[in-house]
Amino acid sequence: MKYKKWCLSLGALLLFTPPFSGNINVTYATENSEIHVEQSSGIHLGPYDLNNQGLDVTEDILGSLKSDTQTIVVKFSADRPNTPQVIFSLSNSSKGFRNNYFSIFTRDTGEIGVEIRDAQKGINYLFTRPASLWGKHLGKAAENTLVFTSDATNKTYTMYANGSKIFSEYVENFLPITGIEGQNTATIGGINREGNLNQGMVGSVSSLSLYNRILSEEEISGQFTSSLFKLPFYSGDATQANYFRIPALYTLQNGRVIASIDARYGGTHDSKSKINIATSYSDTNGETWSSPNYAMKFNDYAEQTVIWPRGGNAKNIQINGSASFIDSALVQDKSSGKVIILADVMPAGIGNGNANKSDSGFKEIDGNFYIKLSKQGERAYNFSIREDGVIYDDNTNKPTNYSVNSKYELLENHAPLSVEQYSVEFSGDRLNEFRNGTMVPMNIFYKDSLFKVAATNYIGVSTSDDNGESWSDFTLLPPFHGVNHNATYLSPGQGLALSDSNRIIFATYTSGELTYLITEDGGTTWKSTSAPIPFTNATAEAQMVELRPGVIRTFFRTTTGKIGYMTSYDSGNTWSEVSFLDMIHQTNYGTQVSAIKYSQPIEGKEAVILSTTNSTSGRRNGQIWVGLVDSTNDTIDWKYHYDVDLPKFGFAYSALTELPNHRIGLLFEKYDSWSRNELHLTDVVQYVDYDINDLLK
Repeated sequence: MKYKKWCLSLGALLLFTPPFSGNINVTYATENSEIHVEQSSGIHLGPYDLNNQGLDVTEDILGSLKSDTQTIVVKFSADRPNTPQVIFSLSNSSKGFRNNYFSIFTRDTGEIGVEIRDAQKGINYLFTRPASLWGKHLGKAAENTLVFTSDATNKTYTMYANGSKIFSEYVENFLPITGIEGQNTATIGGINREGNLNQGMVGSVSSLSLYNRILSEEEISGQFTSSLFKLPFYSGDATQANYFRIPALYTLQNGRVIASIDARYGGTHDSKSKINIATSYSDTNGETWSSPNYAMKFNDYAEQTVIWPRGGNAKNIQINGSASFIDSALVQDKSSGKVIILADVMPAGIGNGNANKSDSGFKEIDGNFYIKLSKQGERAYNFSIREDGVIYDDNTNKPTNYSVNSKYELLENHAPLSVEQYSVEFSGDRLNEFRNGTMVPMNIFYKDSLFKVAATNYIGVSTSDDNGESWSDFTLLPPFHGVNHNATYLSPGQGLALSDSNRIIFATYTSGELTYLITEDGGTTWKSTSAPIPFTNATAEAQMVELRPGVIRTFFRTTTGKIGYMTSYDSGNTWSEVSFLDMIHQTNYGTQVSAIKYSQPIEGKEAVILSTTNSTSGRRNGQIWVGLVDSTNDTIDWKYHYDVDLPKFGFAYSALTELPNHRIGLLFEKYDSWSRNELHLTDVVQYVDYDINDLLK
């Protein structure tokens, strides 16, 4: 983790001295070395409070912009923003030159953008990215740090928000921001167009710095990240993924906090794609996180940090041939300490949308369920994996020379078989999937395997005996709805370990019901119970809390615009009818909900904490609700709620956990993951934590 060591307090310098230009020497340290940075030819202004009036800083700035390359650093906050509003601009304010300007602007959804326009040169560039900012935190305006570079050498415009690169755009016809025809005005908090202030800002700019050079990525990450949130998983980390979705959090008995997530290599798309399940852990109450490793991964496609297109039809392109994992959930077996993780498993080219819903992928022989296989060139599933991984020819009921190991990799006469790995790359708007020359073990989930599983979805389970530092090979759960029904879909987040027994429960869903997967021996054997829900085709992702021993409340996503709930009074064997929470209103497609039981009494009562969206116009307006439990009738009074950010800011899938210090950890998708306009965003799964008193207001 990087940290700062300042030999000169830049913050104090900005706050207590007038505007100036000159050289500033700054030293900061990384884990391994101390780096000396000379911020040459800097212009440093601020602080300013703005209320639609704008500030003319022409005299302070224009005379010092002396090159075709610049870096602009601005720290600002705005918890009641106009939309759009300009933070900083350079313009030709003369009559007849309305469209000659450069501006950095924001919208009240958390979007950030830049415009570079010059009507005389025929230049009209607009670059934006949604879900890039924070509006407020703990009831106060949140400060964001933007770093924008205009790089004439490489013909690129690049924007960083709070240390993360959010876009970098190459243009053949590059225009320096200092090259706008007739540029004569610099403005903080708006843009001067023909003598009038446009897109005025409501908020504050604590500092604005401009440099006639490009700050390096190392300088930016070392100095201009946010202290508000953390990224347990980030673009280009050890997973080499560029995108992440579907977070889960769980606090272990020893105080370690584990996070799991989809590491997505084909944009933010669901399966079909290349997706691994990655985990990271914190032994410091969420302050620092380990480098991620894999709980479940396939090797048929290489791990690549690919930038997925966000515009036009290209944004809808998916990786077609890869096997994948998706939607993980965590729990710890309290008797053994073993950590259990479940996830959906998808063969090559399969996702929820095209999985065969009338096929479990198993066949029943002599009362036992076996994974069925087809052989290359055949459509029928004439083979099955029997005891010790041996593949049988079911027509003759005799073993073949083939078998699988614990990773479902194929062997012939005990010798491993291999297959060539694939990579992907874009050529314009076309995705190429090609063999890359690397040989990997052949696996029955891969498209080029000699034997292949059925084209349906499965559930896999892996375990850790060292608190998440390493994971076992995954195994498939048996079919709980018979051989002619696909596997149910896992509810991502947490499983539930009951307080008064060894029972562990995971919630899953299928058409018209919730299916609860139960193990009482730490994941060795499994059974299921079912509870009907009054709608079909719902993505009824569910999370459970134990109100008191043996009494379980399940909260789940519905198609009604409300969160549903049901209760079991016999440790999950039977379930009540469905009721709905009245204080939360969502879209008809809904979103996932997270819920935990808090260990400490609040106002003398047991408490449940729940996170979700509360908006009918998208996955926005994230809230954390605190409900007080009436132990006499198991009702919950949802007395408090906390707004994670501004109402129009994105909030989608989330994961809560109670940290060892009793603070509340939240790992969440800080964007609208349903919106087609917000596909393929990097570094939007962010971690924050709260004192319980922060939530009781």
